[in-house]
Amino acid sequence: MDSLTIASPLEWSALGARGLGVIVDPVIFRMGQIFLKGRAAAGALAEQQSAAITDDLASLVTFFDLLVLHEQLPAFNYTSTFDIGLNFDQSLGALLNQDRQVIVPVDVQWQAYSSTKAAAIGQFRRQLANGPFLPAGTAQDILNGIKQIEYEWEPNLEGLQNDLPDPEQVRLAQFMVGVLVFAGYAQQSGVPHVLSPRRSRLVAAAGLGDGRADDQAEAAIYQELARRFRLAGDGWRDQQLPWTPSFLPYLLSRLNPLRDGPDVLLSRALDLRDSPAVARYRRLRAAALSGSGDDSAAARQELTAAADSVAKALDSDRGELEMTRYLAVDLLPKAVGVVAGAMAGGLAAGPPGAIAGGLAGIVGEESLKPIHKRLFGWVLDQLPFHSARKLLTRAVTSDAATAGKLAATMQIVWETGPRSAT
Repeated sequence: MDSLTIASPLEWSALGARGLGVIVDPVIFRMGQIFLKGRAAAGALAEQQSAAITDDLASLVTFFDLLVLHEQLPAFNYTSTFDIGLNFDQSLGALLNQDRQVIVPVDVQWQAYSSTKAAAIGQFRRQLANGPFLPAGTAQDILNGIKQIEYEWEPNLEGLQNDLPDPEQVRLAQFMVGVLVFAGYAQQSGVPHVLSPRRSRLVAAAGLGDGRADDQAEAAIYQELARRFRLAGDGWRDQQLPWTPSFLPYLLSRLNPLRDGPDVLLSRALDLRDSPAVARYRRLRAAALSGSGDDSAAARQELTAAADSVAKALDSDRGELEMTRYLAVDLLPKAVGVVAGAMAGGLAAGPPGAIAGGLAGIVGEESLKPIHKRLFGWVLDQLPFHSARKLLTRAVTSDAATAGKLAATMQIVWETGPRSAT
C-alpha cells in the first residue's frame, strides 16, 4: 500500500505535491468505517453505533461526497485516534483499499507532530484564561459523541491537565487540542481542512467565542462569522461555494436496502467517480479549492453549470442532490505578514518546537492578537504558515420526512451488512 511520511515541518508541501488536497476530519472517516462494517460487526456496541449513525448522518453524507469528489484522501495516523493496537491495513484501509487505493495513510512523525501539538497546547492554554472553553450543553454533546464512536486519541497535554478541574474537562481539552492539531496541519500544508457539519458548527462557535453550538444556533453562528470577515480587512476571505451535489441520496435511491449492504453502496460510489460529468466537476472543484483557481463570477458560474450537468447525467435534480453547502474560509499569508514556504536557514537546533524557528513565515503571538480577537484557533502561533483554509460544511435544512427517510434507509443498509458478513 502506498503511504506518505511527514518527518519534519519542512515536508508538509509533500501533501499537495501528491495530490492529497484536503485534510479530513477523522470523525468523518470513523463514521464511514462504522457504517461500512455493518451492524453485525458492532456486537455489544450496536445500539450506540446505531445512535451515532442517526445523530451524525451528515458526516456520512460528507464521507460519501469525499469519496466521489477525490481520487485519493489522506488519513493521518488514523489508528492513534481509532483502533489503537491495529495497523491501518486492519482498520480503515481494509474497508476502503480493496480494489483500488482510496485512502493514503500519512504518518506524521514525532518531530512534525510534537511541534504542531506544542503550538496547539500553547494556544489552548491562553484561551483557557478567558474562562470555560465550552458551554455545558456543547461539552456534553461532544462527550456523548466521542463515546459513541470510540474516539481513543488522548494527546499528552504537557501539564495543561493540571489547570482543569475534572477528568471530563481533561477529555474535552484533549479533543479540542486534537482539533487544533489538524488545524496546524492545514496551516503548514496550505490545503483545506474539511469538517463535518456538526464539527464545522462547533469549530466556528469556539472560534467566535459563542456560547452555543447547537442546531438552533447554526444560522446565527454563520451570520456572525460572515460579519467578522467583512470587517477584518485585506487577507481574510469567506466564500459560499456554488451548490455541490451530494451523492448519498442518489446512491440510496438506486439500491435495494434489504439486499444491498454498505459494501455495495461503497462500490457504486467509487464507480460514480468515473462518469465523465462527475470527473469534470471534480477537476473544476479541486481547482477552486486549491487556492489557484479563478474566483471570478465566470468561474463560479462554470462550477454551478458543472454541478447542474452532474444532476442531469444522473437523471436527478438539485432538489435531490443538494444535501450540504460549503463555506470556504481563508486567512491568507498577507493577513499575518509572512511569505509562505520561504526558507531562512533550514533547521534550528534545539527541541522540536524550535524547528519552526528555522523557517521564514513563522507566526508570532503578537502578530496574531488581532486575528485571535476575531477568530480563535484559525492560526497557531510559532508554526510555519502557508495559509489557513477551512471548508465548513452546513447541512441543508430539509423537511423532517425527507431527513427521516434518509436516516431510516441508511439504518436498513447498515443492518443488512456487507456480503462478507453474511
